[in-house]
Amino acid sequence: MEEKAKTTRALSPTRGIIPGDRKKSSPLAKAMARSHGLNLAGIKGTGPGGRIVRDDILRNLKEKEAVAKKQGAVPMPVDKAFPGKETLETIPISGIRRAIFDNMYMSLSQTAQLTLHTEACGEALTGLRDRFNKRLGKGETKVSYNAILVKIVATALRLHPKINASVEGDEIRVWQQIHIGVAMESEDALVVPVIRNPDLKSITEINQELNELIVKTRDNRLLPDDLANGTFTISNLGFADIDYFTPILRPPESALLGVGRIVEKPVIKDSQIIPETRVALSLTFDHRIIDGAPGARFLKTVKEVVEDPVLMIG
Repeated sequence: MEEKAKTTRALSPTRGIIPGDRKKSSPLAKAMARSHGLNLAGIKGTGPGGRIVRDDILRNLKEKEAVAKKQGAVPMPVDKAFPGKETLETIPISGIRRAIFDNMYMSLSQTAQLTLHTEACGEALTGLRDRFNKRLGKGETKVSYNAILVKIVATALRLHPKINASVEGDEIRVWQQIHIGVAMESEDALVVPVIRNPDLKSITEINQELNELIVKTRDNRLLPDDLANGTFTISNLGFADIDYFTPILRPPESALLGVGRIVEKPVIKDSQIIPETRVALSLTFDHRIIDGAPGARFLKTVKEVVEDPVLMIG
């Protein structure tokens, strides 16, 4: 065992070193050699003490270029300075990528966006989801956090109706109906299918509709009606272990809730440090039509309902 450990220690310093790396060379020369796949052992250094410098790398590349020309091969271009960058892939800005490109530019250039952050206790949220899923029969689809969050946000919007608004020309339209979009990834694009009237539906009904939209998104079968007339959006990045972020509005909507991961953290209660499940919440809104205080009160309501889902019944 001891002999093996010694062998491991002896080998570890050479890990990741290409042949010739140990020859005296400047950091720039070493980086250039790696970029062009050159072996430093075969390059004569002209620097102090035989050190390989930038000019030695360039000379070696020119020599290889000359040999390639004689052999009729197409040489790689030699940079006169530090190697630059080469294109791996060119992606046209067209189709759905063009739509996202234009919408995001319009969102940031035509609105005054402000984001507020808070954190909620997630114990009741996880407990509610667990109770739903324990009642399911075999083969039934589990209730997702997004389904519960859609219902929570719909409840908060009913209590703060002016958040459910859009700008049209010189008017602010406060919408009677609540239609909540849920951001989803479709191949390399972002789509936001809409759950309509979730304030009038049960969490189970919302969950069923959400799952249907997920399947349609995955199979690329979303219809224009599935994406139209949203009044508010939820973007959940918890799956990627993100805590806080700054969501960007989807015109013409005026508010969007970003949800971070649900994670256990140490908190102080009654002068004691205890573990508690926490969830990060980020609200972006258009400050032209929603002032800071109403936006903060709405986010506070979302936090309160996350921490006590019974409030959805009221």
